[in-house]
Amino acid sequence: MGGITLDVPGGLVTALVLALALGAAAVLSLRALAGVPASRRVWLTALRVLTALGAWLVAVQPAWTEERSDDEPGRLAVLLDVSRSMRVGADRAEDQARIARARALLPRWRTEAGERGVSLAAFGRTARARSFDEPEASFVAVDDDARLGEAIEDAAEDATAVVVVSDGADLAGGAVESAEASGVRVHAVFVGDPSALVDDAIAHVDYDRVGFVRRPVRIRAELRSYGQPAHVVALSLYEGETLARELRVELPENGTAHVELEVTPPAIGRALYRLALPHMAADMVRENDERALLVRVQRDDLRALLVAGRPSWDQRFLRSFLKRDPTTDLISFFILRNTADMTMADSEDLALIPFPTDELFNEHLGSFDVVIFQNFDYAPYQMEVYLPRIREYVERGGSFAMIGGPLSFSQAGYAETPVGEVLPVEVLPARTPESRALTTDEFHPRIADAARFHPLVQLASDARANELAWGELAPLQGLNVVARLQNHGQRVLEHPSLRDDDAQPLPVLATCTFGRGRVLALMTDTSWRWGMTTAGETGDATAYERFWDTTLRWLARDPLLDPARVTTDRERYGPEAPLRVEATLRDLGYQPFADEHMQLRVLDAAGREVRSVEARTDASGQLAAEVEPPAEPGGYRVIAERRDASDGRVSSRPSAGVIEHPRELAEEVFVVELGGDELADPRPAEATLRTLAERTGGRFTTLEEAGALADFDASRSRVREVVRRRPFASAPAVLALLVLFGVEWILRRRWVG
Repeated sequence: MGGITLDVPGGLVTALVLALALGAAAVLSLRALAGVPASRRVWLTALRVLTALGAWLVAVQPAWTEERSDDEPGRLAVLLDVSRSMRVGADRAEDQARIARARALLPRWRTEAGERGVSLAAFGRTARARSFDEPEASFVAVDDDARLGEAIEDAAEDATAVVVVSDGADLAGGAVESAEASGVRVHAVFVGDPSALVDDAIAHVDYDRVGFVRRPVRIRAELRSYGQPAHVVALSLYEGETLARELRVELPENGTAHVELEVTPPAIGRALYRLALPHMAADMVRENDERALLVRVQRDDLRALLVAGRPSWDQRFLRSFLKRDPTTDLISFFILRNTADMTMADSEDLALIPFPTDELFNEHLGSFDVVIFQNFDYAPYQMEVYLPRIREYVERGGSFAMIGGPLSFSQAGYAETPVGEVLPVEVLPARTPESRALTTDEFHPRIADAARFHPLVQLASDARANELAWGELAPLQGLNVVARLQNHGQRVLEHPSLRDDDAQPLPVLATCTFGRGRVLALMTDTSWRWGMTTAGETGDATAYERFWDTTLRWLARDPLLDPARVTTDRERYGPEAPLRVEATLRDLGYQPFADEHMQLRVLDAAGREVRSVEARTDASGQLAAEVEPPAEPGGYRVIAERRDASDGRVSSRPSAGVIEHPRELAEEVFVVELGGDELADPRPAEATLRTLAERTGGRFTTLEEAGALADFDASRSRVREVVRRRPFASAPAVLALLVLFGVEWILRRRWVG
């Protein structure tokens, strides 16, 4: 290899400027030859051009660089595509499948491969070393997609040339760039016949991966037809197994059609939808007649109901915080007077509205994500009849919080009421003396030992910084005294010195689950001091907002705050594709299940177990496992549960106050589908392989024309030396230029004068 460079500052730009300047000077000098005879004018013109050219060459110093190399033998590797697109044609006859025709090369190459040390790998989503001695039937096209570029990069570590036997599918893209960067020569053996493909396909689906409950989710689908005349197909949309909608779509000959649909998720969670085309008799790729859609349905806005017994600093701070958050839809009531208050005017003349108990607690209670009673006494408003509705709301999955004060807990008579039954603390009887039921002293709450990892007490991400943050908070003032924890409640914050009836630290903040709902009890109405009072002492008023932001998110079941989580490496899989599951498992107090046996169970849409594997957590409660995926398409759940569970709930750290924990710790949803992105477009990509071979100096051939392995060059060039020549930097070149100048000057003096 060689190349020309210019050894002058500025390179080509400077060389062009010099050429223009010298050319202009030469033209101007020729104007003085108007009266000179023609023969002499020719000689003088030639000399002027030669001297200008010589001056330019000496000035720019063109240099010739030449690499001298030797060819040496290299090593060849064969990459066989085993992604699912290689199964196209198998439904007509197994031997007509692309993979069957491709693997027929292996017996032909076996002997030669052994003699030359040629390696073999099967690639799809990953590349795996194989042997030419394996039976052909063991090469099955089951991988979800072909990552051609990654396979070439892996092979290039030990080989100088690669033979790719493929239909050209490359879902990840970038195969040509990867091959060029690795420096390996790529030969391509093309498998497939584009003209033989007959198929109707759901080629592409674009939809909102995250939706909101009771709001439409848009689904945009592209349908494509190959090898068929124009015809009409029925596109069906299923919600689970229920047909939700059906459209008639006209497909043009060898063309596409675009369709847009809407569906409204009815509930929070994972919603599984499915688009389906009818299976045509001539269809060669039935797997792409269906596509699964997994929508993660969330709340649009957090809908909260705040009922406060009377105006106070605590009520003012919490209401202001909730109103500032644009994602919170707040309905709030605070009581200014009740029916027992004496007034000097008629009710009609007062600008107060009656407390809408029936409307709130009979008609609209289920629409709220969180209900908060803040220092609220239900009795003056004849609400006894509505308290069972609060209990039912929590049992069905609602979230409820009670905040303390002189009109809350035992002072409001919540003991032995349906609301008192759902709380994480046992309320003292209403007849309890006020001196015992309510304290007024200042105190600094401390984090319970079993709750140090609970998100409600994480004011800072670092453990040391979190401890310092709590130490800087202003003290609380006053506490509603309770008897003890109940409902397997979790003590989160506790009083530093007072004890409950069980001689345990008196809870300041406690949580529990009741039915399917979450309940929180804060036995004080002075958390506002963490904002205003703390700001006066430290200059930082954000602790209050950080605490309540996390509290609202926890009550609203933000998945990021769940104690246990399970994730899969992908959201959708093909049949027999590897399924990797990872989990972080902690108890209700957010303590890790360290070094414990867990079971990962895969359930289908009907709740039947189809796979199960055991795994053990590490010291931080994390585990990872490979699970054999289901063979049938559909939506599935993978559930992590404690292996020693027997009756649905298991003991967990009784000394810490958490008596039992659900057997099922966490779950994740995934989809198994027959088609996928690769089979959405089953056409063989000849252009990809042809470009790959041309750009890397390899050979392109079809499967039918592929010969012996010796036909694929694996040699590589090694640079022996680099020679650089600068012919116009030598003394003879400069001398020749001076001679030209001298001859031209002498002749010009004699002939022109």
